[in-house]
Amino acid sequence: RQTGVSASGYTGSAVVPVAPSTSVAVAFWFQPDVTPGRCWPFQGSQGQVVIKLPASIWPAALTVQHMSKRDSPSGSMSSAPKDITVSGLDEEGEATLLGTFMYDLEREALQVFLLKNDLHKAFQYIQILVHSNWGNPEHTCIYRIQVHGKRA
Repeated sequence: RQTGVSASGYTGSAVVPVAPSTSVAVAFWFQPDVTPGRCWPFQGSQGQVVIKLPASIWPAALTVQHMSKRDSPSGSMSSAPKDITVSGLDEEGEATLLGTFMYDLEREALQVFLLKNDLHKAFQYIQILVHSNWGNPEHTCIYRIQVHGKRA
């Protein structure tokens, strides 16, 4: 197990199954609370965050979690991220694409996306680009992001 530290000071650790016979430790989580309204919001439907991990890792998966429709006071999920690109950044800021995903409102609130790391590179910086949300023109909310991998 590895312990992660977020930019806002939260800590946590867990092991999440990402395939039937494998599990990968959580290297980091961003926003551990998924209570309605306790998200990291950004203006509009597009935005990005670059996460500095406590150590370099070989990234294997990314978990994205939004509040469930059942927990939404308005019943709307329009502020949930939709199209997401994940990249690893080297020390010079050069991006290596690790995956492009769609957060699907019809699935469970917690969704795991496997990352591809064809170059077998370790990264201390992970860039999350949100290209669109589910229709809210005013803001997008990120409730929880977890980066899974092994320490380099």
